[in-house]
Amino acid sequence: MLTARYSPAQVFPGPRKILIIGAGLAGLVAAYELNKLSYDVTVLEAQDRVGGRVLTIRDFNDGLYAEAGAARISADHDITLKYVNEFGLPLMPFYPSAEHFMRLRKGRPEKLGWKKFAQAMSPVITLGKQEYWKKVRGGNDLLPKAFADKLKGRIKFDAPAVKIEQDAGGVSVSFKENGSLQTVRGDILLAAIPFPTFSKIEVTPSFSKAKADVIRTTRYESASRVILETKTRFWHEKGLNGFAAGQDLAEIWEGSFGQSGTHGILQNYLRYDASLALTRQAPAERLTATTGALEKFFPGLGANYVKGFSKCWSEDIWSGGAWGLLAGKRLEDGRAPEGRIFFAGEHLSGHASWMQGALQSGLAAVEGIRAFRPVSRGAI
Repeated sequence: MLTARYSPAQVFPGPRKILIIGAGLAGLVAAYELNKLSYDVTVLEAQDRVGGRVLTIRDFNDGLYAEAGAARISADHDITLKYVNEFGLPLMPFYPSAEHFMRLRKGRPEKLGWKKFAQAMSPVITLGKQEYWKKVRGGNDLLPKAFADKLKGRIKFDAPAVKIEQDAGGVSVSFKENGSLQTVRGDILLAAIPFPTFSKIEVTPSFSKAKADVIRTTRYESASRVILETKTRFWHEKGLNGFAAGQDLAEIWEGSFGQSGTHGILQNYLRYDASLALTRQAPAERLTATTGALEKFFPGLGANYVKGFSKCWSEDIWSGGAWGLLAGKRLEDGRAPEGRIFFAGEHLSGHASWMQGALQSGLAAVEGIRAFRPVSRGAI
């Protein structure tokens, strides 16, 4: 993590032009900090938005929104909180302190307090105290958007990289833009994209065997969100707060918690095999099945249903899954630079699957880039 501010005169007077592939949080924080240090930064983003797996869906009535990707910020996620505060983004509780949580017990719904709810979710997440968990008021995508606002003119959207060429003097990236192939050259490249996506990019010369193997074989876990909009927040009439521990270790949230309006949002969060099973259903079937599953907790859901949305991250061509888990030698190999090419992303951090991990990894890459010294003129 960067702990001090540097003037341009303090920056190593070496490679100055930095290319970054990926405008998720890892790429954005690296671009933001390098830009402050007066590096010449260009970010290539394959999609038409920033944030990567931070994805806030806003296509609901009453101005409601729901998180299809990164949803929670823990009290010990210091880097995330640093940037939230730096950009002046307001936080609010993720979990309500009033009314009842729920779980299924012997196939029947049961009301719970926080402690038993946390115990029910312990196989997939350690929750601790409910006040530890926050979210950005207005949607978590306000964080990547805040980075992007500071990088105006430095991010190219709809610009997927297709080829990387490295030589003794720098790195060239070929990318698609408006149907044609363009090339940009820099002194250093930071690849801040998931390995399943990176594996589709042609690289010349080839990486070391260790790096190529970890890129090719890293498995990303499947996770899905099914989001249901309702005419009213009818569950409150029965003293329920809209949060429950569901079947197959599903987390059920009231996505509209803390938002104004009369319509509501319930969402189902599935991981691993349960998420993969969801991908085998057509989108309409996912909504029908989820409505039926949540009806067990919230009778009347079907009658209140307005519309729904599903996001299965293992179907996303730009991520290949929800998060990557690396450890030991594989993590070391994944983090290691290849000549002038550095790597970042939540999969290369100590907080895989979290915004904290992406930011942590992006900052580590900044330090690596700042310390970079060419072996000699004419050598990589």
